[in-house]
Amino acid sequence: MTDISRKMLNAWWLLNYAFALVLGWSFLQNSMPSGWQAWLYGIALWLTYSLVYILPAMLASYLAWRLIHRRQPRFFWVLAVFFFGFSYVLIFADARLYNLFGFHINSFVVNLITTPGGIDSLGSSGEAEAFFALIGLALVLVPLLLLLPARWLAGRQGKRPVGFGRKLIVLLVLLGVGERLAYGVSSLEYYSPVLKVADAFPLYNRVRFKTLAAKLGYENKRPRQLSAGMAKGDLNYPLRPLETEPPAKPLNMVWLVAESLRWDMLTPKIMPNTWKFAARSQKLEQHMSGGNGTRQGLFSLMYGLYGAYWNAFLREERGPVLLDLLKQQNYQFYMTTSASFTYPEFDRTLFAAIDDGDLHHANKSDPPWKRDIDNARAVSQFIQERDTSRPFMSFFFFESTHARYDFPDSSVIASPYLQDVNYALMSRKSLRKDIDQLKNRYINAAHHVDKQIGKILATLEEQGLLENTIVVITGDHGEEFMEKGHWGHNAGFHEEQIRVPMVLHIPGRAPAVIPWLTSHMDIIPTLLPLLGVKNPVADYAQGENVFSRNRRGYVIASDWSGVAFIDDRYKFYVPYRSMSGKQNVLATRDDRDVADSGEFYRTHMATIRQILKGAKIFTRPRSG
Repeated sequence: MTDISRKMLNAWWLLNYAFALVLGWSFLQNSMPSGWQAWLYGIALWLTYSLVYILPAMLASYLAWRLIHRRQPRFFWVLAVFFFGFSYVLIFADARLYNLFGFHINSFVVNLITTPGGIDSLGSSGEAEAFFALIGLALVLVPLLLLLPARWLAGRQGKRPVGFGRKLIVLLVLLGVGERLAYGVSSLEYYSPVLKVADAFPLYNRVRFKTLAAKLGYENKRPRQLSAGMAKGDLNYPLRPLETEPPAKPLNMVWLVAESLRWDMLTPKIMPNTWKFAARSQKLEQHMSGGNGTRQGLFSLMYGLYGAYWNAFLREERGPVLLDLLKQQNYQFYMTTSASFTYPEFDRTLFAAIDDGDLHHANKSDPPWKRDIDNARAVSQFIQERDTSRPFMSFFFFESTHARYDFPDSSVIASPYLQDVNYALMSRKSLRKDIDQLKNRYINAAHHVDKQIGKILATLEEQGLLENTIVVITGDHGEEFMEKGHWGHNAGFHEEQIRVPMVLHIPGRAPAVIPWLTSHMDIIPTLLPLLGVKNPVADYAQGENVFSRNRRGYVIASDWSGVAFIDDRYKFYVPYRSMSGKQNVLATRDDRDVADSGEFYRTHMATIRQILKGAKIFTRPRSG
């Protein structure tokens, strides 16, 4: 390649950096810095990390330039354009994720993309998918369009002094050193505005000076950080074989779980059927999911274990002891979902022990509200046509309450509602304007789910089965509507994201309202003794019986990045060791800042350390 072509490559890199600055500005906007110090830090971070994000593309294109540009110049440009275009797609996607949901591209997002059924679970419209495709194509074409001005700049460069690129590199190095020093000092001072800006930039490499500060006698005002270990190794589950004495009259089980159903949907207006049924059952007033996502939520519900065990159980395709026990007691099964058993991978975890013929997928060509109707009809039919000589278990996962929040016209009780949910056009700014109408969609969807629950409850009543059938009605997790700054779930442990309704019908137990704090992890310890299990709960679960008089007063919830301790006063988040950049977060139970964190650390640290120490007891070091 001629000298002018090398100059053109340099000019093209510079123009790509300028476009990366345009995309990277959204990270700074998302952080909303407060104070001039945070703004200066944010500007330095924006200027340096916009280059960091395209640095792999620059290195890859330089390597291609060295290897093939002389023999195949056109192919070189195709590769170079692809490298930068792909980088832009990632930057744009991460910025949109953080803006809408408050998290960056992480293992959850990768799993969503790579697991069959993941993209379908988003429930996006065809219009939104087409719009995203156009945006992706436009981002890939940007580096191609920059070739023309790059050629012009390269031609002009011969008439001007050379050295701008070197000066820019020196400036960026100085800014990089400066922002790292600023972060290190802010970490020691526990200056939250700067720490908040850092969280808004993906892959930010944090530098701290704890050891140096200690040697210099500088006070580190940051509270000591705790981290949790992910459950790894071979499963040690249950800790001891279950000893059972099957009841003389086995109890049937019906589990009705709705996607993203938060606790305040359980009202006489929104969910009248469930509300009436709760009046003759156990209504758990302060019930928390075991996670802010479907995997951790349903895993904790069906296993009674921390959601941190999900990957270990998925790797070994191990189902819960509940289903082992029911199979041994000759139960018949009807498991159905209006989503998919492959995403999340419930066919390899929750229902790994269940025959494929007992797992009934929905017709994915129908809208979610129609699938819920069809599945409710199918569950009712199964109950009516079952083998009456054997007990049964049915599990139904409703999908209508998953975003985009789907319902027929006959289920509209809240108006006006947003006519369409187009992810491509949504932002925090637009959500603030539309959030009430979006929540009305959700309310209508919850009302529709309640209608289907009512049909199944009516079938149980008609068949005379409520006297010997356990019924569980709940949500896998909650859903936030900007009450604490986020929409959806998977973005934190705000009350709206993890608090769910829980109606527990147990034959022979008088109706009651349970006022104390309970968790999804408590349901298995409550139900297994009713099925004849004699072992202490600690042999197979980490929750405790809902009706225990000596409850410990806290629950644990998990997400993809760590675990949260929750009691009547506090929430405390502990990240996994492998999650770079995640911090301990302390808040009140209702998600406000804690004025005096010292009291919490004095009174709770011993308990939390004990929890973390025992969090991996159901795994052991991998053999071999």
